[in-house]
Amino acid sequence: MRDYFARRLRRLVPVFIEPVEGMPPADPDQVTSFAHQFLRAGTPAFRMLFYAMVLVLQAVCLATRGRSVYSLPPEEADDFVRSLYSSRFAALGAIPTVLGTPIYMAHYNRDDVQVRLGFDVHEMRREAAAREVRR
Repeated sequence: MRDYFARRLRRLVPVFIEPVEGMPPADPDQVTSFAHQFLRAGTPAFRMLFYAMVLVLQAVCLATRGRSVYSLPPEEADDFVRSLYSSRFAALGAIPTVLGTPIYMAHYNRDDVQVRLGFDVHEMRREAAAREVRR
């Protein structure tokens, strides 16, 4: 991942993952590292789409809010992202969906987050490994 996109992604993490009481905060460096691996392992088409969405998000925010998404106060940035999700124009709704995919996967894949959500990941993995699959 190019440094430009890594910096932008680090700054987008708090926009997509809001702090919730009792939950560990999002780690921008961990999210960026995961996103880098996720994008390298995925298809080139998704990688290009993801990078394009970083630029499109910035352009749409400048066009509609007159400011960069990175300079918006947290409440306004949250409102902006929510407005994209609920837009009647499906292409605008795709922007936070594509950008949020590796961000959400990275955050909610952390063991400390899963434990707080009530999942015993290690036990679930042991159960899955013990099952015999027949076709």
